[in-house]
Amino acid sequence: MADDLNNKMEPEISAASEAAEVVKETAAEKKAKVKTVEAKETKAEAAAVAATAAATAEAAKEAAKDAEEAAKAAKKAEEQAAKEAAKKQAALEKEQEKAKAAKEKAEAKLEKKRQKRAAQQALIDACPPQYRPVSTSKYFWLAFLSAIPVLGFIVTLLLAIAGRNRNVKNFEKAILAYYIIGLIICLIAIIVIGVALPPEIRDNIILSMQKIFGSVSIG
Repeated sequence: MADDLNNKMEPEISAASEAAEVVKETAAEKKAKVKTVEAKETKAEAAAVAATAAATAEAAKEAAKDAEEAAKAAKKAEEQAAKEAAKKQAALEKEQEKAKAAKEKAEAKLEKKRQKRAAQQALIDACPPQYRPVSTSKYFWLAFLSAIPVLGFIVTLLLAIAGRNRNVKNFEKAILAYYIIGLIICLIAIIVIGVALPPEIRDNIILSMQKIFGSVSIG
């Protein structure tokens, strides 16, 4: 009876064993599939990480290239600015030197004029009072005074005879010479008119001369 029970139970045990083996195989397959999926995911993640790292490296390379170009541009701009600044500084220094040279030239010219005036003044001061130069304004007023009728002739005569300054005295002598020459010419004209012309014409000329001398002095 025990043998019969064992015989009856053997198929069931075999089936259970087979089912257990199938379950084991299924679990192993599932485990293998999970591992395969995990391996694929890991590989995909690694590929993604590698792609990200490559992109990052490329971006870093581009960034480094851009930074290098920016540094070159900045250096070039700095060099250009330095050249422009040096050029402006040179132009400014040149203008300053030119202005300084012009100023020195003007000062030297002014100093030369001052020295010339000082030398002339020293010569004037060294001259005796009777030989000192006379200014243009003084000559002008002397000539104006000498042109006054009657009074001018008297002033001219006094200064030509008793003037203290030799220059003024010679100037008044020259004017007095003009007066004398004019007087001689007038006398000659009167004699010629009185002798050579007919009485009617002579009387008319004398009358006209009297009118002229009445309005303008012979001095």
